[in-house]
Amino acid sequence: MKKTFLGAIVVALGLGATLPLVGWAQDQPPAQGEQRRGRGVGGPGRPGGPAGRMGGPMGGAFAFREVMRDLTDAQREQVRAIQERHADRIRPLLERAHTAREALNTAVTSGNDGNLQALSIEVGNAETELTFAQAQVQSEIFKVLTAEQKQKIAERRKQMEARRAEMMKQRQNRQ
Repeated sequence: MKKTFLGAIVVALGLGATLPLVGWAQDQPPAQGEQRRGRGVGGPGRPGGPAGRMGGPMGGAFAFREVMRDLTDAQREQVRAIQERHADRIRPLLERAHTAREALNTAVTSGNDGNLQALSIEVGNAETELTFAQAQVQSEIFKVLTAEQKQKIAERRKQMEARRAEMMKQRQNRQ
């Protein structure tokens, strides 16, 4: 039972980390009266680290997701093949990052301050390896895109950076 549950978590984390790149679920508009609900950045099902943050190599999952809706069937097949080729490498990294994060959270909530630094270092190392592997996958996927699709990502990234800068400015003005 425990192994089945752990397996389900690993699969869920794997899907949570790769599906935003593809955005297949975004192809269908919400049904009438239904609101689209997303996990948001670093939301449930995320390993809780850099993989869930905006501003990655592709300019964040949001910018990339918009372009992924407009892929040709051939591009979708290429993206799917890239993801499948890397799945066996990404899955254990997701599990390691998740396990490290859980161990750190357990230590924090149990009051076991003795090994917080070592656990934090392990979380950082695990998430670094995961982020690097995901960046490699994204780099391969990026090569599949047309110049126009790449330009859309660049434009969206600039918009997101401007919005982030504005939010930081507002935050500083409140302090």
